[in-house]
Amino acid sequence: MMTQLDTDNTMYTFSPGDWIVHRNYGIGQVKAIETKAIGEQETTYYKIAAHNGSMIWAPVDSEDDLLRPAASKDEFAEVLEVLQRPSKKMNSHFQTRIARIRQVSREGNPVKLARTVRDLWARRSRRGQLSNTEESHWRRLTDRLIAEWTVTMGLNEDQVNQEMYNLLEENALASASTS
Repeated sequence: MMTQLDTDNTMYTFSPGDWIVHRNYGIGQVKAIETKAIGEQETTYYKIAAHNGSMIWAPVDSEDDLLRPAASKDEFAEVLEVLQRPSKKMNSHFQTRIARIRQVSREGNPVKLARTVRDLWARRSRRGQLSNTEESHWRRLTDRLIAEWTVTMGLNEDQVNQEMYNLLEENALASASTS
């Protein structure tokens, strides 16, 4: 059985050609399903070409939330809505902010990524800079969001990058703190 569980225990089956999102590496495309022997144990893996050019091997029968399907165009419509809303003020406590950022990164949900990217962008714009840790996370989350957006919407990365920054500049610093 070639399946993957998500955090809601939804069973996914991926096939070569499917676009998936790996919890740690971001978006990639399943290129093959292969069985490999490690010692005396055989395990079946998805061979995934990651967006960054690396090859990833993910176990097919993993019961954790390592892989999920790439977001649909409808899900990215919600991402655009989030980026069109004013930012929400982030918690003033550094450790609480970092815990939120790490949780969003682990989950990989594009809507939550968009909220966090928007809120960090606004925080940096208002304060002039982020901490090194926040800046590093912001860049990683932004790269992941742009990569998935590019694949899902069939656009080139420069178009998506420009659109995202335009939306952030137009909306994130507006006065309101809801969403």
